[in-house]
Amino acid sequence: MTGVLNRLEKAGYARRVPDPGDRRRVRVVADPAAVTRLTELYQPFYERLGQIFARYSPEETAVIADWFAQAAEAARAHLDTLRGRTAPEETE
Repeated sequence: MTGVLNRLEKAGYARRVPDPGDRRRVRVVADPAAVTRLTELYQPFYERLGQIFARYSPEETAVIADWFAQAAEAARAHLDTLRGRTAPEETE
């Protein structure tokens, strides 16, 4: 996590701020200018995604969401297997 935060700080996206209630902790705060820049960059993409999803019924969208959820779980399980955390599962 430290490496990720270091890169975010170096790129100007976030900064560490001491926690006022616990001096052992720090809070990570997004830089407002970076939030604005990222919103400007990604908002057109999100609008396009919204247009695509508008073409599907709620039922179809539910199927798409279910597929992505199951695919993500399969990917996590496979990574765990590759990392030796679990035994390979039998295929159905």
